[in-house]
Amino acid sequence: MPGRAAAADPEFPRLYYKAADRAAGSVTMHGDGASLVPADRGFLLCLQRQALQYFLDNQVPSGLILDRQQNHGPPRPKGLCSTAATGMGLIALALASTAPYRLVGRRLAVLRIRACLLTVLERLPHDHGAVPHFTDSATHAVHGADYFSTVETAWFVAGALWAAAFLQDRGLQKLAARLYERVDWHHWTAPEEQGQGLLRHGKDRDGNFLACSWDRLNGETAFMYVLAAGATDGRAVGATAWIELQPFHGTVAGLRFNNADLGLFVFQYGLDLLDLRRWQAPGTVDLWTEARVATLANRQACRQAAATFATYQRFWGLSPGDGPGDHSEADRYRTYAPSGPIDGTAHLTATLASVAHDPGEILENLHQAQHDRQFTTRGRYGFSNINVDQRWVSRDMVGIDLGAAVLALDNYLMHDRVRDVFVSLPCVRRGLERLGFIERDMPPAKDDEDSTIRRAS
Repeated sequence: MPGRAAAADPEFPRLYYKAADRAAGSVTMHGDGASLVPADRGFLLCLQRQALQYFLDNQVPSGLILDRQQNHGPPRPKGLCSTAATGMGLIALALASTAPYRLVGRRLAVLRIRACLLTVLERLPHDHGAVPHFTDSATHAVHGADYFSTVETAWFVAGALWAAAFLQDRGLQKLAARLYERVDWHHWTAPEEQGQGLLRHGKDRDGNFLACSWDRLNGETAFMYVLAAGATDGRAVGATAWIELQPFHGTVAGLRFNNADLGLFVFQYGLDLLDLRRWQAPGTVDLWTEARVATLANRQACRQAAATFATYQRFWGLSPGDGPGDHSEADRYRTYAPSGPIDGTAHLTATLASVAHDPGEILENLHQAQHDRQFTTRGRYGFSNINVDQRWVSRDMVGIDLGAAVLALDNYLMHDRVRDVFVSLPCVRRGLERLGFIERDMPPAKDDEDSTIRRAS
């Protein structure tokens, strides 16, 4: 809860280790979570339980999940729901019912997820299967410019398919299949002059296609193209869709990589569903490796800005999210990235979602925030954004930020469990094969006490 001291947390009796202690093994340096020291594992598990609690607390009676909620102060009972946050939330609800979390019973998780799927199938508008981005939690009225959104639809469908498979519930599997099968991905592709097979962003309230298409090769929407390629004939995107995606290379902090102008989130979201270490994508861009480079460059960019902004002397993390508004009572959403804007805001939860790529630095970043005596950044759902220069801590936690953290942490702590379930879905494997992905031979998973926990028991 806000203001609670770390030492009072019974699930997390951890002492802070300074950077100089790393040689003694006090900070985990490996990227697979297998060698976490008990204190670090306990810390991450506690943060994961807080993140999962967001989706348990903020699922409204219809089954949808609020886009955002206060991390400090009294919670709001209503607001806008996000279909992307809801899709991630379906995965979170299923995970919350099983080891090592056990926050809700399996039967209740199934009922919660079933209510959500029925709401989207029977009560929300759709256009060729695509659903709205934002809806009112009480009335289901649609808000926002993207009245129908392809990427939000992809997240919702992915979450439904994943949760149904993980919980092995036949009723959920039938509902999730209905949601997936009604999406006509081919309808949402742009004409050839705008890129063959590229998916449009969506439609506006009047039914007009939005001007832009998803044309960048990055981790934000990679899973959407795989889902779209795995659909039935006549509804799927073309087999050349992946190679139509374009890389956008740039340089940050002396490191050159794809999408260097963008914040952390585009290197996280879809890559926690797809295992691009096991599945080799067509072309020469290695999205998994570049996600690690992007994490390192993001940290270094903050360090280079430390002479200008006091925040970056202690914290780092540049990703789209809330920052200080024009007055003390307002927060403002900005697309923070190494290319700008940079105003001294650090997004701690965004770094948590990159834990597999630089665990030692990320753990140190979070421990700095946990033990900071000036600012209380850790609230009921985890770490808020912080700006030391403007003496500001974000009030809200955004659902998709926590969703990214939930997926990343479960993969890191539980041997790629989220990825394994996703790529086991027949439509996903079909999409991977149609797009030209090649499955690599991988060594068997390490045999320890957690390695057998793959689906809900």
